[in-house]
Amino acid sequence: MNNLDYASFEASKKLHDAGIMLETETVWRKARLGHRYLTRKALYHRTTDILAPSMVEVWRELPNNTALLKNKIYYASIGGNDNAYKEFISENPTDALIDLLIFVRNMNIFYR
Repeated sequence: MNNLDYASFEASKKLHDAGIMLETETVWRKARLGHRYLTRKALYHRTTDILAPSMVEVWRELPNNTALLKNKIYYASIGGNDNAYKEFISENPTDALIDLLIFVRNMNIFYR
């Protein structure tokens, strides 16, 4: 798996802590020694698993006016004002999308 296609553990934990549950195919699973590894979701769900959404799984939850730019900055106009925007920057583009999703959900922005 390409790790840039999936949220990092830190971003996945932020999404979990924000109470946002997405339908995902992968999870961060805790190993015996305590470290986490990315794996496909099994038929059963361990209580220690943290959902690890892919870029596509996060993207479909975002406002229609979200743009992906080549320098990995993500914008969303706020409250219908096309001149207002918020930047989200991360080495992992999925992590930046998660930051945007948390922001949008916290602002209760109507976006569909």
